[in-house]
Amino acid sequence: MRITVHGHHRISRSPELGRLRRRVEASGPDRAAVLETVRQEASRLSGELLELKAGGLLDEYVVQAPGTHMEHDHDAHGCPTVLRHVVSVAVTAVFTDASVLGERVSEWALRPPLEIGWVDWQLTDATRQELEESALTEAVADARRRAQVMAAAAGAGEVRVLEVADPGLLSGGEAAQDSGVRFARAYGANGGEGITVVPEDVTVEAAVQARFEA
Repeated sequence: MRITVHGHHRISRSPELGRLRRRVEASGPDRAAVLETVRQEASRLSGELLELKAGGLLDEYVVQAPGTHMEHDHDAHGCPTVLRHVVSVAVTAVFTDASVLGERVSEWALRPPLEIGWVDWQLTDATRQELEESALTEAVADARRRAQVMAAAAGAGEVRVLEVADPGLLSGGEAAQDSGVRFARAYGANGGEGITVVPEDVTVEAAVQARFEA
């Protein structure tokens, strides 16, 4: 008797890194004044990030070059009025300490023209690989357990594995579009005044198909 089953396993782990995305942005009719406002704040922020990096609280950070564009304000009738120059600098910083990230976000959210974007909670590469391997191992074990239960219910003996594959890749089946291992990052909400940053678990899932003989 041949038995074909799915196996699945999910592991959640507290994040080790928090990738914060934000930008320094200002606008106004005077292009030079707007550029200077953004330049000063971006320089101040760069200094703070450099200190955090030196203290081992940042894995990495990037402060991009300023981007500029123009926008028209409109009156109540929808007609364009004042032309505004908009200047922004995108900033990304990867924190190694969630509590420090939360403290900085609370501080920066109250400091214009710095706008908080969102937090992408992540694992280190080593931890992610470890969890992927563990989830895949447990998914195969889950498939074996399911097959053994079916075999016992049918009055057969111990099962012996014939094939194990990612979903859809068993012989005779259609190829799957996705890998058998899924890595789900957690994203925090956009920042704002009085924001509280709460780390969200990162989830790794693995799924397999297996064919046994009993």
